[in-house]
Amino acid sequence: MKNSTPKQREAELEKAKVSHREWVRHNRCWDYNQLCEILPDPRSRMAMLKELLRRGFFVKNQPQDIEEAEDAGSSSAAAAAAAAAPPPPERFVQPAPGIEDCQRILRASKSDVLRICGDLEMNKEGPRTDKTLYRYFCEALLVFKHMQCPQAVEALTDEEWVNRTEQGERVVIGVQGERASSMRIALTKEEEAFLELYFVRIRPENLQPQTDCNNFFVSSDGKAVQSVSRDMNRLHELYKMAPYTSQCVRRAVEAAAKILPSQQKGALLHYLGLSAGVFQLQDVIDAALLLESLSSRSAYETSLETGGAAGGPRRDFMAFVNTFPVSLEGLPPSKKQRMEAGFPENRVFYDKWRASQYAQREKHLLSYYKLRKPSAAKVARLIAQEGWTVNCPRPEHIVQLWRPAPKKMVEADSFVIRCVSEQTWTGLAIKDFGPPEGLGVVATRPFFKEDIVCDYHGKVVTAAEGRAKVHSQFDEPGYVFFFKAGERELCIDSQTSPCECHPNMNTFGRRINHSRKMPNLKPIHCTMTINDQDQEVILFKATRDITVGTQLKYDYGVRRRSFQGEGLTLDWLDE
Repeated sequence: MKNSTPKQREAELEKAKVSHREWVRHNRCWDYNQLCEILPDPRSRMAMLKELLRRGFFVKNQPQDIEEAEDAGSSSAAAAAAAAAPPPPERFVQPAPGIEDCQRILRASKSDVLRICGDLEMNKEGPRTDKTLYRYFCEALLVFKHMQCPQAVEALTDEEWVNRTEQGERVVIGVQGERASSMRIALTKEEEAFLELYFVRIRPENLQPQTDCNNFFVSSDGKAVQSVSRDMNRLHELYKMAPYTSQCVRRAVEAAAKILPSQQKGALLHYLGLSAGVFQLQDVIDAALLLESLSSRSAYETSLETGGAAGGPRRDFMAFVNTFPVSLEGLPPSKKQRMEAGFPENRVFYDKWRASQYAQREKHLLSYYKLRKPSAAKVARLIAQEGWTVNCPRPEHIVQLWRPAPKKMVEADSFVIRCVSEQTWTGLAIKDFGPPEGLGVVATRPFFKEDIVCDYHGKVVTAAEGRAKVHSQFDEPGYVFFFKAGERELCIDSQTSPCECHPNMNTFGRRINHSRKMPNLKPIHCTMTINDQDQEVILFKATRDITVGTQLKYDYGVRRRSFQGEGLTLDWLDE
């Protein structure tokens, strides 16, 4: 197939798949009547039948009671021997564990852990076995609840625990700026309380003065826990439960996450430590909530399979969303799917599901336009790119919902930082308006109210240096901009053009003319990190919609009397 075309290879692959399915269907199925013809001897036939069943073959028309059929075709002595002999071990296929199965140990041990908690809080001196069990439970919370690999749990340090960050109802470990960490998880307040009690009451008792150990989990001999996997096996043994490995846990999560869109899958991989990247606090919390929803969905599916608890499985909207997760690309469940999952056939949950997806899509579309208000045509093109044809917002509706980004978001936006650093602002042009205005700036594309248009670019100096610069320029206009940054009085000096950092550019901000009565821009002060240094920046924001060809102007903040009467002849100051 080396020289074949991709289409030919694809056709051959499909033929191979069909052939494989046929082989499996024909060669793994046997008929008991056929076995009777091939093997007339009953004892040999029964042995063959058991061997086929042990290997996973399907046998049609087999007797309901294999032992009884074997006894009927054998001598009484053989039957007695067979009856006396222990039955052969039955072979069955163990289903792959789900998240619910992996977390069963937490529910089994929690009552004992709560009892130990009460003793610790009342300063009761319990046996060492109780404290070891409590440590096992804390490790199990990270392994089976937050799906962390044992190596990451072993590497958790006391410093990471002390520097945990509280964010709303969650406590995040392992995110301190851009500091690398072996674990990034978002605990609930209850889980934090469990771990804090271990950290304060049990861990100090285990530490030895001569041992230099900064790991969070410490064994009873004062050394760092070397094998969390072994601890988990011991915990399962205590409750006579089959142990699950970390690989089982990961596979259970991957199986449950198959229904998720690619973006959420990526967030989950980050959370599980399977991919690298810089984390934000909210990213970790969102991934933890997503993991919890998968766990809830797994528990709900288990309750459906077993008939639920005494009151039966819940039929609220949360259970509906856990069964049919809302995503940007997903389709709402059909009536048949809803009924097969045990939900009512009416449209109540169906309509709520669509409303949740609609809200998600609104948020997704608005996330593309943080700094500049979009036009309806732009939003329509984005919706077409997403491939949404039903249950999506109208472009005009998204335009109405748009709100300007807060100042902190503007200061951290990579696009604005790049435009300030490289002076790559678009939609602007410098035009000569003749005397007395001279050069000015016009818009070459529409700007909407609250859009960031450009910055006032120059060298940041103190206000005293700026005033000295103005006084030294008697015959020329001073291209300076005075402002306050907290308690500091500063000035942007853009007198030199082109500037030293952009020798081939005529920056726009210094060419924007003045208007006291009809300005369409206003300056805002921001502090931005550019080239790893904090810099004071003045940005211009549109105060109203600006059409193509409109001259950009802002109020310089000066009047005719600003220069002790020397400006009385400057008519342009009143424009």
